[in-house]
Amino acid sequence: MCQPSISGVVSYLGILESELSRFQIELDSVQKEKLAIYCEELSRWNQKINLTSLQGEALVRRLVLEPAWVGKQLKLQGILLDIGSGNGSPAIPLEIVCGFRKAHLVEARTKRAAFLRHLAAILNLVNTEVHKARFENLEKSIESPDWITLQAVALTKDMLGPIRKISKSTTNVVWLTSSTFQTELQPSHVFSIPVTDSKAVVFQTAPA
Repeated sequence: MCQPSISGVVSYLGILESELSRFQIELDSVQKEKLAIYCEELSRWNQKINLTSLQGEALVRRLVLEPAWVGKQLKLQGILLDIGSGNGSPAIPLEIVCGFRKAHLVEARTKRAAFLRHLAAILNLVNTEVHKARFENLEKSIESPDWITLQAVALTKDMLGPIRKISKSTTNVVWLTSSTFQTELQPSHVFSIPVTDSKAVVFQTAPA
């Protein structure tokens, strides 16, 4: 696996170890290394394209540990579809922690899609596929997912129609958002993420 500078990996690895302890999450050494490299690459690419305003502990906590906690809590597996993958969170940490049969990352912007493909290559995420497209246009090109994830993307009733078209009866949507979230939709579960108190809001895609 190709690696960035050792100093960057060690710096983020130290932060990661501390935050994993705070969230009470156990990962193996390979998972930790890949997550640290993800943080380093995100910081490096962020100097060229605007991917996140977060740095250091805040970056690790929000973009890595929150998805990792959700993945562990909900025992995510099978096929993942991440809408608006942008800076790689939550899909990249989820793939590293959960190991999906297939992970589809959907990003319409060219530079961000290039960043995601770079991550998939450097981290050897062989089951990850990046789609430079809008998710509404993927209905016939991918297998229906078990889980759909969104972060920093507003979940509205207008989105629900296209989401249902690409889903199966057992598909669930996980929306990572702030503690003050508002939605017109009725969630099936709401989880408070420890340390940050962000929310993981779960919706069933099948009509009630």
